[in-house]
Amino acid sequence: MALVSIFILQPLAALHASTSIDAINRYAYGGNIGWIDWVANTNNGAILGDYVCSGYLYSANIGWINLGSGSPANNIQYQNNSATDFGVNNDGAGNLTGYAWGANIGWITFEQTYGKPKINLLTGALSGYAWSANCGWISLSNAVAHVQTDYLYPGQLALNGLPIPWLLTYFGTTNVNANSDPTGKGMTVGQDYVAGTNPNSVNSVLRITAESFNSQGTVNSLTWLSEPTRLYYILGNTNLLTPTWQDSNLGLILPSSGSTTIAGFTDTKAGAKFYHVQAVLPLSP
Repeated sequence: MALVSIFILQPLAALHASTSIDAINRYAYGGNIGWIDWVANTNNGAILGDYVCSGYLYSANIGWINLGSGSPANNIQYQNNSATDFGVNNDGAGNLTGYAWGANIGWITFEQTYGKPKINLLTGALSGYAWSANCGWISLSNAVAHVQTDYLYPGQLALNGLPIPWLLTYFGTTNVNANSDPTGKGMTVGQDYVAGTNPNSVNSVLRITAESFNSQGTVNSLTWLSEPTRLYYILGNTNLLTPTWQDSNLGLILPSSGSTTIAGFTDTKAGAKFYHVQAVLPLSP
């Protein structure tokens, strides 16, 4: 017989370096402007975040490109409605939208209709294109090079250890007890953050909803409620008294496009086996 359970990590500390971009995979390319370095001069390189992007890109042919004006006016995401509140936003699932600015070329558009620029939440690699009315398409990935971020910056942390943009999105304030459970659903606010679930909804939970095991316990599948902004592990062990959780050999699992994810895996035969699904923040520092 196999039993299933849920396990959720506690929030991680934030890291804010001079750039989040990989030192090797750092170049985008525009046919009319050449290579664009996302690390720039290292001290002012691009920083890709859970909510917004910031920092600078550099091209020898067109100079500096600003990915964002800094902290958004609402402290969550750029509104792109003024010279002091513009930039490129991340929707949490890796899709990039908004505007970057180059003094020598004007606005560069990130949109999801044609160019579809995106961060792969599993690898950090960027794909798709950005558009400049003055310079044409800028490729974030091609056969020669691509841009890759090593982590996603969660934003400034409140005193409770949770990102300010996330707290403002769900509560409108940072004065929140991370260990509270406002809905009584059995998940703390901090656990909701890590799981990507809504702390104000009793129905928004990380939960295994179905399982399937063959008679030998060797061919299995689990189905769980999932979020597009999170990755997952399936872990198992044979002893809950002194558990040593082992990966199912699937590694990090990308969620399905819907509200649930199903994953099949092979295991060894055991008298009893316990499993849990673990939520993971993508590209955590």
